[in-house]
Amino acid sequence: MQPLPQLESCLRLAFDARDPEHASGVSLASWFVRAPTRGRRRSDLDAALLFPPALRARMGPKADRAIALAMDPASWRLCADPRATVPLATREWLAEAAMALGRTEGFDLTWAMLRAISELESAAQRLLGSRTPRATLRQVLHGVAQRTLRVEPFAAFVVRVLKIAQAAYAAFRHADHPHDASWALVQDRLWMPHPTGRSSRSGSGAARGAYLPSLLQAAAGNARKRLNRNRAERRTTDHARALLARFASGPGARFWPWVDRAGRLLPQAEQTLTPEMAGLCFFTLLAHAASERRSRGGPSGGLSAPLADAGFGSPEWLPDRTDDLAIRLLSAGASSDVPRGELLEAVSALARGTLGGASARDVSFALQRLGVDLENGEAERMLEDARTRLPDLARWLEENGRELLERT
Repeated sequence: MQPLPQLESCLRLAFDARDPEHASGVSLASWFVRAPTRGRRRSDLDAALLFPPALRARMGPKADRAIALAMDPASWRLCADPRATVPLATREWLAEAAMALGRTEGFDLTWAMLRAISELESAAQRLLGSRTPRATLRQVLHGVAQRTLRVEPFAAFVVRVLKIAQAAYAAFRHADHPHDASWALVQDRLWMPHPTGRSSRSGSGAARGAYLPSLLQAAAGNARKRLNRNRAERRTTDHARALLARFASGPGARFWPWVDRAGRLLPQAEQTLTPEMAGLCFFTLLAHAASERRSRGGPSGGLSAPLADAGFGSPEWLPDRTDDLAIRLLSAGASSDVPRGELLEAVSALARGTLGGASARDVSFALQRLGVDLENGEAERMLEDARTRLPDLARWLEENGRELLERT
């Protein structure tokens, strides 16, 4: 059992914030709303599994009333206007919810929440194995690759632990246990092998232990499977870098849409194409394709002609998959793991100008920040030429990027 003093402090502050209408205090989990997930069901807490008979007996004669009160949503002060966030669950999502909690309930609770999240992350790293390389731990806890638009296992794990710990703590306090005794019982609930789920091949309901370490293993297990699957199916960062290098050293200069009168490749005004520039370009085009599919009601709503003709309206290029690949290519191309903001802004302006979402003046301003001066007339001519080249680039990206797409 590992000590979790920050989580203890957070639970106590949330319960002590109760009022006559909300006897259980502030519901921390109500601030962590998640966006819909295509019909996948999110199971809520089951009182029978959360409070097994042995634990009920330790609560005393008021156990039934205390549990019923703790499991009643009306006994909690909930977030009045939770904001569904995309990505579904990330570290940033946790921090944003904590800050929103502070604006309503006071920042003492915010800092306690943030410290508890940090504490759980340290505990999770120790539980997953001290000998595991830190880079692998980061991938397992926070999603595959450097950045992801999917649910991070750690974020989902934190919310689950908060739900279990807070419901148990409130029930023990409602059963007239003091804080120290209640926290000791919460620790038992988190670390002892009480079942929180049931499954068997025959469907007969064999109990499965799922205390805090196994909750983490279950969350991390999916990430480990994705790591192994991506490695087996050639979708790692190394494969993304290989795609960018293949494009930059092969057809990149021929397909590059933005070329000035001197034959230099914009926005850097150089004669050769780098993998970093290829990554910025691919990120911009893929993010634009995903945005168009979302905002225009899917491929039937109409993609920009170069993107539609290249095949980005096909079922394989669902917006979340497209965004995921866009970010992986951006990270793979960045020489220092952090893409250069001014280059990304310039490439974005060039892409939007080519697809009709920005004017030649906007493009000229973006290039001027990089020290490249184009007159409006020259910028317009360059964009016209780019519109004839972009379909070939988009077609190459669709054909070669398809192999890096997540399939599940």
